[in-house]
Parts: sequence; structure tokens; C-alpha cells
Amino acid sequence: MNEFWIERWQAGRTGWHEPAGSASLRKHWRGKGRRVLVPLCGKSLDLVWLADQGNEVIGVELSALAIRAFFAEQNLEFTVADDELPAYQALDKPITILCGDYFELTSLRCDAHYDRGALVALPAKLRARYAAQTNALLELPAERLVITLEYDQNIVDGPPYSVSADELLGYWPELQSVDAYEDLANGPPHFRDAGLTTMVEKIWRTP
Repeated sequence: MNEFWIERWQAGRTGWHEPAGSASLRKHWRGKGRRVLVPLCGKSLDLVWLADQGNEVIGVELSALAIRAFFAEQNLEFTVADDELPAYQALDKPITILCGDYFELTSLRCDAHYDRGALVALPAKLRARYAAQTNALLELPAERLVITLEYDQNIVDGPPYSVSADELLGYWPELQSVDAYEDLANGPPHFRDAGLTTMVEKIWRTP
């Protein structure tokens, strides 16, 4: 699985990346003064937005190429420090991106969690492990904002994968649905080519 994502970054096949960041994050995030965990963060502009709201942001990303692209595109200088995973730290914003396998982290602690592209990027067999790992890195109760997709995987399969409400609430039963909208236009082109006609983005948040 790790090699799959590294190859995607190397080939520039990053259709999941939102150049302008997530409108749903901007609409529904409430946390300030938090230490926000952002797993599988890629080069998302959301990291900057969260930091600008007064949070310390800790991203985790497998691809060093993606991390360096983030700092270059945001014109941020950084240093690299030794940690559990190599830590790319911005000099002018409270943003750190840890480079490596998310499942190797043990000592990191945060009190908030933002997930737009991590849970839906993982096949079903890894999602329970991902949820458990995320819980282990958080001081509970934590502020959470999780964005999922729902579509008919009998027509086409991910990534990104469809995650049902029942599955999500099995991991984090405290979450509440706060918004949902049709988002097929932003899905991978091969989803539409396969005949998919609807894909719903759902936004979940702690009360």
C-alpha cells in the first residue's frame, strides 16, 4: 500500500488533491488553540488554513516529495529534525509534517483530528486499524472533523473509497453529521466513465 501512494506522487497522479483546500473544513471547523493531527495530509492547503486559525498543525505524510512540494508551493522555509519520523518544521507557521508510515507513530499526542482524505484513501481491511491508531495518538475527548464519501462501489471501486455512516460511527460514535452534498463532479474521471451518477460528500463533527 505504501508503494502505491509513493508511486502516485512520483507520477503526479494526485487527483484527490484540492488546490484551493476544503470548503467543508472552512465552513465547519471550530477548533482554535488546538494541536491538530492531519493524517495522510499530502500537500494540502488545509494545513495552512488550520494554522492560521490559531492551531498547531501536525501532518503525517508518507511521501517526502509531497512534503517538499507543500513547503515550496506555500513559500515556507523549513528545517528537518529527527523525531519518531523525520519532522519537517515550518519556520514561520506552527506546521510540522512527519514523513513516514503513520502506523509507526507511538509518542505523538494531539487534541484535535482533521481527516478529509485519509480514511477514504484506505481499503476496508485497513480502516479499523487506522481508526485505532488515530485514537491512540489523541487526548480524548478530541475535536474531530471527518469527511467521507458515499457511492455505489458495485459500479466502481476506489480509492477514494466509499465509507458508510454505520462504519464511520463504529469507529467514532460521538460524531454527528453536519452537512452532505453531491460531489461527483470533483471525483475521479474514471468514476463517471464507469457509469457512476452520484457521489455524496458527508461532513462529520464532534458535538
